[in-house]
Amino acid sequence: LTKMGALKWDDVVNHHQGWRLVTCIWLHAGIIHLAANMISLVFIGIRLEQQFGFVRIGIIYLVSGFGGSVLSSLFIRNNISVGASGALFGLLGAMLSELITNWSIYTNKYLMIHASRISIRY
Repeated sequence: LTKMGALKWDDVVNHHQGWRLVTCIWLHAGIIHLAANMISLVFIGIRLEQQFGFVRIGIIYLVSGFGGSVLSSLFIRNNISVGASGALFGLLGAMLSELITNWSIYTNKYLMIHASRISIRY
């Protein structure tokens, strides 16, 4: 994974490989890790993309993934890091923000809360 672009603090700081802060978002530690991230992306991403469009969601995904990579490299310096969890949590934050902003228009509020809980759990 390191040869393919996994996030490693030492490589980013000492070897000037800042591109690893972005490439690690598209690498995964195994098929189960990939499947879990893609299932989460389907549940969260489709709904948000229908509401906000491809470009806005793409920007949120990239910025959140980059931010997650920066935080991961700061707090986990001795291990490599891969996966889209930072990007997915950014999308989940956007979904929560949209839910809070438009709370009054939802008729089935308990369904929305339950769907958000399921997304956070997985």
